[in-house]
This record gives sequence, structure tokens and C-alpha cells, in this order.
Amino acid sequence: MFRLGLSALAVALALGGCKGKTTYKEDPQTAQKLTDCEKNLKEKESYIATLEKRLADGSGTMVTVNIEGEAMKISGKGPHESTEGEAGNANDAKLYESFVASLRRSRGSIQKCYQNALKNNAALQARSITLNIEVQYRTSGAVTDARFSPRIDQSFDRCMDAVARRWALPAMPRAVAFNYKQTLTPE
Repeated sequence: MFRLGLSALAVALALGGCKGKTTYKEDPQTAQKLTDCEKNLKEKESYIATLEKRLADGSGTMVTVNIEGEAMKISGKGPHESTEGEAGNANDAKLYESFVASLRRSRGSIQKCYQNALKNNAALQARSITLNIEVQYRTSGAVTDARFSPRIDQSFDRCMDAVARRWALPAMPRAVAFNYKQTLTPE
């Protein structure tokens, strides 16, 4: 009888230990997390590609520099971004001076654009205006956009666009926008 009990036990163990192939069931939460993770990865890869394209175009993070007055009071960090203070480092100072020098060389052309606009708009003849100039640059130093306000007329804008295209700067590590004010008076 003892042999029979041992035999029955051996058969039971043999049958119980052989379940066949193990199957795994996906946990719905784990499957959802995996799907979300893959989606986030694709979004990040797309975002990285966009940033790399912007850097290649030079249209990445734009630094805005406001220059006020003849004394060149500068506010805003420069494209060479430094921890030396708000106005940036020596390379930024050279860049600002180059921009202001371009404007100074163009004062006659700017005044000529204004004088031609005066012929079309009699209301401007009795007063001076402060022209706000905003010029955006690529990292190559080429002008990408120039805006002027107040808007005087279309001929003035076209004339000023032509003048602004000549304001090229040296290459820089980041794109930059300059804001500058210039007073125009009728002659």
C-alpha cells in the first residue's frame, strides 16, 4: 500500500508540474504606459528636429537689444550671452557699435526717405517724429526683417527696407533683434 501511495503521489506531481506553455497576459495599465511613452518619445524627437532646424536657420532663440540715445545705453543680454552683466561681453559691445555705426552711415539715406515721405504727406511737415526701428538678424549677420513705426506711408517703408538691407553685421552665435529710436525732423 505504501508503494501504491508513492506511485499515486509521483503521478500527481508529474501531471501537476506539466502545465504546458506559459502564456502572459498584458496588463492594460502597462500597455497604456508603453503607448504613452512611445508617443512622448516621438514628440520629443520631432521637437528636437525643429530646434535643430531653427539653429541651422539662425532663427533660434532671438536676443533683443534695446539701444537708447547717442550714449548707447544698452539693455538686454547680447547674442554672445555672458554672465558679465546685462549688457553682455566685449564681442557684444563690438556688435552693438557695428549696428549703430551702420545706422549712422545711413542717416542721410533715412532722412532722404523721410523727405520723400513729406512730399506725400503734408501733415508731417510741421513736426518731428521719433522713428522706432526694429531690425532682426540671422546668426550670419544678414538682416531678416526690418520694421519701422510709426508707419508713415508705403513709399517710406519701401525706401527704409532698402536702406535696412545694407545693415549687415558680423556673424554671431545667436540671432539678434535690435530696437533703436531715431528722431526725424523736416528740413
